[in-house]
Parts: sequence; C-alpha cells; structure tokens
Amino acid sequence: MITLTLLHPVQSIPVQSWTFEHEPVIRIGRSTDNHVILYSAVVSRHHVELRCVDSQWEVVSLGANGTYLDGKRITQAPAADGIVIRLARSGPNIQIHLGSPTVDADKTLQGTQTLSQRVRPTLSETPAVKLAASPPTNAIALPEAQPPVTQPPEISESTEGPATGELTQRRTDMDAEESPATYQPAIDLANCTHPRAHGDVLFCPDCGQPLQVAETVGEYQVVKTLHQDNVGVTQLVWRNGQSLVLRALKADWLDRPAVVAAFTQQAQQLLQLVHPGLPHFVDAFTIEGTPHLVWKRVYGQSLQQRVTRQGTLSSAEAIAALVQICDILDYLHQQSPPVLHQDLKPENLVQQSLAAAAGNIAIVGFLSLQSLVAAEPLTSIPYTAPEQLQAQVTVASDLFSLGPILVYLLTGENPSSFYAQREQGFRFYPEYIPGLDPELSAIVRRLTSPQPEERYATAKEVADALLAAPSGEQ
Repeated sequence: MITLTLLHPVQSIPVQSWTFEHEPVIRIGRSTDNHVILYSAVVSRHHVELRCVDSQWEVVSLGANGTYLDGKRITQAPAADGIVIRLARSGPNIQIHLGSPTVDADKTLQGTQTLSQRVRPTLSETPAVKLAASPPTNAIALPEAQPPVTQPPEISESTEGPATGELTQRRTDMDAEESPATYQPAIDLANCTHPRAHGDVLFCPDCGQPLQVAETVGEYQVVKTLHQDNVGVTQLVWRNGQSLVLRALKADWLDRPAVVAAFTQQAQQLLQLVHPGLPHFVDAFTIEGTPHLVWKRVYGQSLQQRVTRQGTLSSAEAIAALVQICDILDYLHQQSPPVLHQDLKPENLVQQSLAAAAGNIAIVGFLSLQSLVAAEPLTSIPYTAPEQLQAQVTVASDLFSLGPILVYLLTGENPSSFYAQREQGFRFYPEYIPGLDPELSAIVRRLTSPQPEERYATAKEVADALLAAPSGEQ
C-alpha cells in the first residue's frame, strides 16, 4: 500500500490524500489520464511516476520543469517512507507514505480516497486537485522528454506542446534520461551507512546505492540476476546512480565463433535504433571474450501477464496490439541488414506504463539467437518458425510468430494445442480453433505456413490485412 498526500504550500499540513493498494505504477500530472491530477501551470501533463519495481517504490521524474527532493532536482530516486517531493521548483508538494497510514495521519488527512473507489473530489473540496480514474491499459499518454539537468525557466501550461501519438522516431521518458547522474542523493554517499535499509530491498532508501553487489562487470555493479536462458544471462545492474539491464552471452557459447559474432553484431545494431516500441540500448562491450549489451528498463506488463491476470483480449484489442507490433517489426526489418528478433512471444511483448496512447507496446527479449542455438522440437516452442530449427531465419520467420501470438491473445490457450498432423501434414491449423473469426483464421493460416515464401512479405502487409478484418476498425 502507498499513500500520497498533498501538503499545504505554507503550513505543510495535509490537504488531500490518495491510497493505492494494488497499482504497480502511479501517475501524477495535469492530464486527465493520470491517477492524481494536479491543476498547476508549472506541472506537466505527465510530471512524475511512482513505480513498484522488485517490491520497492521509486520516483521517476518526467516533467519539463523537474521534480525536486530535499531541494535537489532528481530524475530517478528510491521512494523512502515519509519523503516529500516537489513538482517543479514552485509547484505542489507531495508526501509519500509506504504501508498503511498512521493513526495520526488518518486524523488529519482530508478526503482520503482509494483508487478503487474512482471518486473525483469536487472543486469545493480541493480547488487544485482531482483524482482521476486509472486510464485503460491500452491507452496511456506519452510523457514529455526529460530536459538536461540544467535549471531551465519553468514553463506554464500555455507553452507546453501537445501530446503526440507518433509510433516512430520518438523516445520515451526513459530514453530521454541521458545524464548518467540520474539520482542526486540528499545524504553524502561517503557518509551514508544505510540506517533505514532492511528486508529484501535492493537499494538504500537514503543514498540510493545498491546494498549488495554480486560482482562487477566493467563499469556495472550486478545487483540481481533477472533471467537465464539457453543463450545468455540477464541481470539488473547499477552504474552512476542508475539501474539498468545487462545481458551477457553464456560461457558455453564462447567457443562458437558464429554465436559470438551474431551476438556482437546484433548488439551493435541495437545501439543505433530509436523507436518508442524498443528499449533504449545504451552500451555494448566485450570483456574477456564475452559480449555484453546494456539497456534501460522497460516498465509495464507483458501480454502474457495481461492475459493471465485480466483474461483474453477482444478481437479489436488483439488486432490493435498486433498492428503496433507490426509497426515495430517494420522498423526493425528495414534496417540494413534487417534486425530479426527470432523469439517473438507474449512474454517478450510489453504494455509499457509510459508510452503513446496509440503505441504502448514494446518488444523486448532480444539476442535469443534461436536460429543458431535452438534444438527443441517445434511443439515446445509454438511461436517459432520451423525453418529456424535448421538455422534458416528471415523476415518471414518473425512474421510467423504473429499468428500464434494473435491466437493466444484471443483464446488464452497455449498455441501448441493447435498444431496437428492433418490433411496438409504437421502445421498450425487455425481453422480448427473454436470461435475464431474466419477472416482472422485466414490471416493466421497464411502467417503460419510452413513455407516462408507463402507468408506475408512484410510486417506492413500483415498490419494492412488485420486492419481490413471486420474487427480491425480501420
């Protein structure tokens, strides 16, 4: 549970509070799609987010006028219990309480509400604050890009540009955090002894430093292993006040020059890419023959988590998601040489908590190198094109995955259930899926043809076919 309290600007007494019990991301700003709406000329449409990452809350500043902690401008900082953040140098103060509010706080807070109640206080109750209903997960506005850490003049509502819904060549707020010093602690790092660090927290709530470092890889301190697969190890790392993600090729493959070269080549390619549907890749290097890639974290839930927690998507929702994925794939496939993901599946498709309303899906899970290392039967990897098992991978291989993904979003069933040995041999048979729209079935059938040349030629062709379907709402 987390409680946010608006403080009186002069007396620092509580004016309004909001309690959230199950929200992993809480948005504060002037736009009506925020959880907490603050009508102030110096508050940006999407000014700040509170994110729960690995059971810890952190503050991420998004607004053009900055967010301040103890008088110092921050872009990212741990959210310790009781801290007060100020939105812009002359903006409102918000106090953060972690856990249940204290008895004394309950006596003084005015109009305490929970997000589940979806209550908007009237102007007579609080002239500057309203509580907004949570925006739909597939319609979240894109925040303004973060400015440099210099002190720009605060801008008013009339001078801020309109929100956009561009799908290409637009960076998210995480992409815009170019300064390595993203957290300016209120306590001198040299003097902090982490007095309030307890439990399973990974970072000190005062100075922000990692509490345990498993190892150091180049400039990066490894805090936690996030994922291991057949190809590599993905870890949460820390550098210069910022948490990042690092992926390294496993030692098992270092004696395979083709695998090392493929990892290194794609890592270098990814560094050059800029798209709101991709992570912001920041570094690639090799240490003792092991290639590494580093990127900024993508916040949100995967489509697998979305289906597991909230149920299947409607045809319109599933088509909208696939069209966004096609936009990203079209960008990747137009690179020279084309960037091939090779491991598209619901777990690697994330609904970002920070993204454009028309483009909030991101593709993650790069560098699987399935065409070089996969050795499992197709029935256990139902999103993978059959030619990848013979180390033959093309643009059509990525497009193959879209068929089973669409079926999963609509049915919630493992696509392995729809592979069978029938009249046309072993393949994916969408026509036998109960309730699947015939036009969508035809699209999926073409996507999953065992012959790559029989599939769609480009991701744009797939998007056009989906938008022409009855539920595509072109």
